[in-house]
Amino acid sequence: MDKKLDNLRHSAAHLLAAAVVELWPKALPTIGPVIEEGFYYDFDFAGYKSAPGLEDLSKIEKKMMEIAPKWKSFDKSEVSAEEAQKLFKDNPYKLELIDELEKNKEKITLYKSGNFVDLCRGGHIDNPSEELKHFKLTSIAGAYWRGSEKNKMLTRIYGTVFFSAKELEEYIGRQEEALKRDHRKIGKELELFTISEEVGPGLILWLPKGNIIKEEIENWAKETEKDWGYQRVTTPNITKSGLYYTSGHLPYYKDDMYPPMKLEDGEEYYLKPMNCPHHHMIYASRTRSYKELPLRLAEYGTCYRYEASGELFGLMRVRGFAQNDSHIYCTQEQAVEEFISVMKLHEYYYKTLGITDYHLVLSLRDPKNKKKYHGDEEMWALAEKLMREAVSKIDIEMVEDIGSAAFYGPKIDFIIKSSIGREFGISTNQIDLFMGKRFGLKYTDKDGGEKTPVIIHRAPLGSHERFVGFLIEHWGGNFPAWLSPVQVKVLPITDKNLDYSKQVAKKLDEAGLRVEINENNDTLQAKIRDAQIQKIPYMLIIGGKEEEAGKVAVRSRESKDLGQMDLKDFAEKLVKKIKAKELDLAL
Repeated sequence: MDKKLDNLRHSAAHLLAAAVVELWPKALPTIGPVIEEGFYYDFDFAGYKSAPGLEDLSKIEKKMMEIAPKWKSFDKSEVSAEEAQKLFKDNPYKLELIDELEKNKEKITLYKSGNFVDLCRGGHIDNPSEELKHFKLTSIAGAYWRGSEKNKMLTRIYGTVFFSAKELEEYIGRQEEALKRDHRKIGKELELFTISEEVGPGLILWLPKGNIIKEEIENWAKETEKDWGYQRVTTPNITKSGLYYTSGHLPYYKDDMYPPMKLEDGEEYYLKPMNCPHHHMIYASRTRSYKELPLRLAEYGTCYRYEASGELFGLMRVRGFAQNDSHIYCTQEQAVEEFISVMKLHEYYYKTLGITDYHLVLSLRDPKNKKKYHGDEEMWALAEKLMREAVSKIDIEMVEDIGSAAFYGPKIDFIIKSSIGREFGISTNQIDLFMGKRFGLKYTDKDGGEKTPVIIHRAPLGSHERFVGFLIEHWGGNFPAWLSPVQVKVLPITDKNLDYSKQVAKKLDEAGLRVEINENNDTLQAKIRDAQIQKIPYMLIIGGKEEEAGKVAVRSRESKDLGQMDLKDFAEKLVKKIKAKELDLAL
């Protein structure tokens, strides 16, 4: 993120808090960070019968407008814990933060603008009265204090801010388009997936049409990865706890896992949150030779993670998901080329799907907090060196993110951007020098000695859930023909044309196409409109002329009349287009 914009948004969070406290004096402000497209601030409104709602956002904005011109600067002061505790004596949330700062021996700083004082590390604009003008509050939601369901539910107010009115206007336009493309809205309209409270939050039920999309992607990935030298495996959804103590995920990762199932014999089993340890067990099932390496094991493995309920979001953040996962076991000499191949596989997938805007994020350790990571300095340095060497040989932009590495090594994430500018982290990749030793994995080298394999983790298409969610928004539900649940809709003009329409549908079905007939007693225009609402790529209009000529009138989803065609010719062209996974609808 641009540092100046980051500071502007941080400053706007202060302004939001100041406005809320003026309007609701008994409200307790907690934290207000910068986020990807703006900022938010969490409040406790326990002193009131009810918290503000959407209808109050304009009132808060108006108060922000009144306050902003009076803020000439952000004045910093460093205080003792005792001074800070006295100032925030009635705010338990600030007191908790102050206690942590004191415990960690960190500086305690306050920032004051106008009459508002907040506990803050800094990062503000220089001229708030001049620069804090072009903002908008966007939504309001519930959020647990510090993201934990064990804590109190707070009220979170979201907003955004820019340096110019034009930028704000463009952002609002993008948001309006995003609402139209919301995968939850389109998923419901097209009957792709549903979530049932009886089944559980964050657990996706794929409906028949959505399941077609999911299986088409999975089958494509399986065929592609077979050609790229991967072997498929299948592993169970539950595992003894000992496997995760070996991997180090327990107790480190415990909060993100479902609670254990305790059996009569005293054994504990967990729903698997990742596939890695299972694949390591497959590798360890017999002795291995250098001649077998690289060994590429792939699986669409179902995993479960206990995401906080406040973080769940349609298909994008779920608790159960099927992951396009793989682990490559190779020698250190093979690692760079294998990692390059992984990057190229990503590029192949994205090119096929028309995804052109993406970059890499290299996640590294926080040098100030190395205690939370496993492994030694040499291991971390070598893993980073190998990944940097691989990335240097491909043409993909990369940025660095300090402090977000996995606990056992640095990682590289692919961040893809949709057609409306929203970014999604879709794929995590690692050269792992830690887990092989942790699991005692070995191979016999050329000289007869034993060595530990390097492990490459990769999942180019991420999870079905998130990737399909991304594609829904990217295309606005207008899937290319090869992914569309229904590829052709046959539209008889009258009931007189129904028998011939059924013959047409039967021949298309025999050609391997997904086809439906609209047998409703509607006008042709109504049938066309219905097919367009369902976002079906092709409509075949059947009237007396078509039936007499033994042909079909072809119309595409974009309201393009493609003319009268021989049915066999249409089917052959469409099958060819689908096999090539073409994105456009031209025939």
